[in-house]
Amino acid sequence: MAFKARKMGAFRVSDLDVALKRLDAALDAAEAAVGRALDAADAARAREEELNVFADDRLRLAGLLDEAAARAEAANEGDRELAARVDAAIAAVSAVLAEAEG
Repeated sequence: MAFKARKMGAFRVSDLDVALKRLDAALDAAEAAVGRALDAADAARAREEELNVFADDRLRLAGLLDEAAARAEAANEGDRELAARVDAAIAAVSAVLAEAEG
């Protein structure tokens, strides 16, 4: 929008060109700021989604850990029961051998 510098009331056309260029630069800066704000909002949403995925994984893994701990406790109980039976069998065999020797 190039105008020759001529008087237009109190302003000259070249002053209007300068003002329009400043307005254009301000609008470009505002557009860039809005773009950065939208990018930041998108990044925040992506982080929030990632945190939700992590939270879901944590809950799933906590459940699996609880199940594994319960199975381990059941196995330990079985081991204790088996050890008690073996000890009783050893005691019974020892008693029979002691009686036979005796």
